[in-house]
Amino acid sequence: MPSKQRKIAVMGYRSVGKSSLSIQFVEGQFVDSYDPTIENTFTKSTRINSQDYELKLVDTAGQDEYSIFPSQYSIDVHGYVLVYSITSTKSFDVVKSIHEKLLDITGKG
Repeated sequence: MPSKQRKIAVMGYRSVGKSSLSIQFVEGQFVDSYDPTIENTFTKSTRINSQDYELKLVDTAGQDEYSIFPSQYSIDVHGYVLVYSITSTKSFDVVKSIHEKLLDITGKG
């Protein structure tokens, strides 16, 4: 069976560890240094329930209250990983806003 392609966007407030989580998932190593991301794309092949998937993980630039949900992340994206810091109420508030936008866009709100 040919592999299916899936695009996943990793979103959240700046400096919450989106890149570190992405690199840990794809490469199996944890990066604890901070280098602001504009946008990176990682790919990983995986098998789930006898189906091969080619995952394209889009590590987004940090969102803030002014760019809660850039429109390019609503097209051809199959899933979202929302990341926040347990030490930052602001990052949790931003994730709540992103989640609300996702519900509006998908018509499930």
